[in-house]
Amino acid sequence: MRFLTVLTDRRFLLTVLLALGWLLLVRAGVILQSGVWPSPVGTIGGDLAGAFILAVLLTITRGPFRFALVLLLGCAAYVAGMHLTAHGTLFQLAFAGKGMDPTFITGSLINVYLFLLPLYLVLAWGLHRAHRALIPDPPRGFASLTVSAAVVVAVYSLSFPSLTTPANNVVASVFAQIPGTIVNPVGTAIGDEAVETDETLTSKTNFFHQQVTSRPDTTKPNVLLIMIEGLSGGYFPSISRYHDLQPTVVLEHLEDTLANKGFRLYRNTLSMERQTDRGTFAILCGRYPDFRRPSRKMLDVVEERTSPDCLPSKLKDHGYHTAYWQAAPIEYMKKDEFMPKAGFVDVTGAERFVSAEKDVGESGPKGSDGTDASETAEGWGPPDPVYFRDVTGRLTELNRDTSPWFVTLLNVGTHHPFDIGEEAEQDTGTEAGEALMESAEAALIEPQRARRAAMKVMEKTLGEFLDRLEVEGILENTLVILTSDESGGFVREDHETLPLNSNLGVLAVRPPDLADLERYAPATALTAQLDIPMTILDATGNGKHAGDMVGRSLLVTGDRQPRDIMLADTYTGLKYFLRESGQLLSCTEMLTRCTSWSFDPRRVFGSFRETEEPPFLSLEERLALFENAATPDPIEE
Repeated sequence: MRFLTVLTDRRFLLTVLLALGWLLLVRAGVILQSGVWPSPVGTIGGDLAGAFILAVLLTITRGPFRFALVLLLGCAAYVAGMHLTAHGTLFQLAFAGKGMDPTFITGSLINVYLFLLPLYLVLAWGLHRAHRALIPDPPRGFASLTVSAAVVVAVYSLSFPSLTTPANNVVASVFAQIPGTIVNPVGTAIGDEAVETDETLTSKTNFFHQQVTSRPDTTKPNVLLIMIEGLSGGYFPSISRYHDLQPTVVLEHLEDTLANKGFRLYRNTLSMERQTDRGTFAILCGRYPDFRRPSRKMLDVVEERTSPDCLPSKLKDHGYHTAYWQAAPIEYMKKDEFMPKAGFVDVTGAERFVSAEKDVGESGPKGSDGTDASETAEGWGPPDPVYFRDVTGRLTELNRDTSPWFVTLLNVGTHHPFDIGEEAEQDTGTEAGEALMESAEAALIEPQRARRAAMKVMEKTLGEFLDRLEVEGILENTLVILTSDESGGFVREDHETLPLNSNLGVLAVRPPDLADLERYAPATALTAQLDIPMTILDATGNGKHAGDMVGRSLLVTGDRQPRDIMLADTYTGLKYFLRESGQLLSCTEMLTRCTSWSFDPRRVFGSFRETEEPPFLSLEERLALFENAATPDPIEE
């Protein structure tokens, strides 16, 4: 009876209403900040659960605990808005430690949007003051309230397949994530040899498919692999129309540029995971990325727990000069140690621009082509105009002195907080001070404006970069592949209920001889990041050296054997099992609950239909497959 007495107390019910009103105000704030509208049904349920949990916290906290509650509420609301703006989801509690990295702090946390943090803190303080004024003497009943809050958290956890989609409530989401974060920090019981695949599972599935033509190629073309940070295939008009998507960004001019240069743009490209290190590992090493919460596959290579046997190493062994030039700090994610072990001889990052500035003093650094590159590598690194101008000069010099070569590029201007640089701002006639004020204003008025501006600058800069390569004659003997490290951005209106919302990747291919495009798979073929290293090996005449890589070369046009593919979205926690024949399982993070979907293999992202079919894989099989994908190859003695 004491339990019901506390919950039905007028003072507690008033606290629930106050908490609900505050959460709705925060909800409006993050919608304004991010531009992401959640689904109404999930939002109502999430906010009611969050209001109850917050009401319990307001009722039982006093003194320093109340101060900590106000501080955490303000910070959580701010981070939720930032994460929704950048990634379309609430934050994963398990990634809290990532926010302590100095590079991450200077790159993503210290930016123009930081002015919103004190606003959310003031809002949290206002809730505290309102509660103290309206309910100066809250009801007693610590045990009853905490038990009831725990029950609400448990029901909430079971009601949502993902705890971080926009419909989730930030308060309820945080508390619902705590048990899983403590009990199982990696997110799924994989990677610890808990389960094993058997011959039966191997025979009935094809998740580790490898297919190349192994045709010899004596020409040894150069290879330029361009990874654009966070680029989604949905940003290209022809692809968004093909799948009936509503993109946040439209890159019409870039699509025209690629068409004029002879690229084939693939319409059904799967991005394997979120986060740069995961996508980069799949693209360079031809293996599944790490599907667990902490991404350790690169670290395993660095710490010599596994042998990578990656694409650059294979090409280096066959006479290629290998180079990896990125714009972001190369030490972040241990790339300064991973890339040489993967086979790259020439590895540089943002430090190249910082050291260049020191070398030339007040005059500012010069790019390799002699043009001004005076902007420093602050935050995540140099903006795209500076970065691409620099790599243009370096490529021109490399092409003059060395052949064949394999160069991989990764920009950073399209990474949150989407810094376009002073040069691009001056091109629009905007002063630095005005740009700062406009950016702050846009954070509330037009939340995705910064993303669009960064993508537009990239579009213009990349077009000029390809023009320069054509003028220099570099394209005449170079296989160029344009892709992305991960697929970001919001390309659906209904991005809560449909699967693979964050897995729409981009892939465009241009062989040295445009007539050779007839040898490549058609534009409607279902492709994945895993296919990129297989294609490069095949195109350079090294397909027979694929080893244990997973994927299918785009040069395989006949006898394309059906395959299965595993994917995931670490920000929502969802994991997927896809069959090219047109079946998909969308599963919770622990792989315990799955929903079955069907799709048209020629129009994947625009044809999903939920079905009543039982999962085509059992729980044991799902765990075994992810175990197999997570287990690293041991170092050979």
